Amino acid sequence: MFLFNFLIGAALLLVTWLVLRWFAQAKPGHIVLAIKWALGLAVGAVAIWLTATGRLANAVMVATMLAPLFVRWKGLWTRLSNTRGPKPGNTSDVESAWFRMSLDHDTGAMDGVILKGAHRGRRLSELAAADLLAILADARIEDPESAALLEAYLDRVQPAWRSESDAGHEAPPAAASSGAMSRDEAYRVLGLEPGASEDQVRGAYRRLMKKMHPDQGGSSYLATKLNEAKNALLSN
Repeated sequence: MFLFNFLIGAALLLVTWLVLRWFAQAKPGHIVLAIKWALGLAVGAVAIWLTATGRLANAVMVATMLAPLFVRWKGLWTRLSNTRGPKPGNTSDVESAWFRMSLDHDTGAMDGVILKGAHRGRRLSELAAADLLAILADARIEDPESAALLEAYLDRVQPAWRSESDAGHEAPPAAASSGAMSRDEAYRVLGLEPGASEDQVRGAYRRLMKKMHPDQGGSSYLATKLNEAKNALLSN
């Protein structure tokens, strides 16, 4: 009996060590998937045990009684989460033909990746001001939407760029987009996961608009994109 208990204890310790090691090395997405599988297996095991012991009917009755409380708790939790603001690490992404721009919700920092041209694959923050202005001149001719996005970036990171530009004046405002914004793009713009609630959409919109509104030193282009994203998600 002692040997049997010893082997069982050693096996449990080994399994625990392997699980902890996997958690330390696994990607966050894999960890979430593993937790979902573990919860599903646990629920299945409990259901089998309740059925085998004849307690399933009682468990269903208790779950039915507690369901309204769970719904109320979930709604309260959602409201509390909205008041705390966005989760750390959230970003808003806006993409045009030339750039993929990201705004960090925590710091307000903006950066982008160049999608075409001689500097393709490089980040805007890696380029000198002269290079950015040269790209802007080309974008104004070939893709006004990308030009507006780059202007929004320059307004945020180099506020004096307009007075230093050889152009000496601001180009006419570009259209916010080439068509209706899709729901997937709207979620990326607001930094939300697909399926976010109406309260979460409105909360994200208000928080980001405080940072992006032109009156707060933001960009009229990005403010327009926020409006498009909110309308796309709340129109249905």
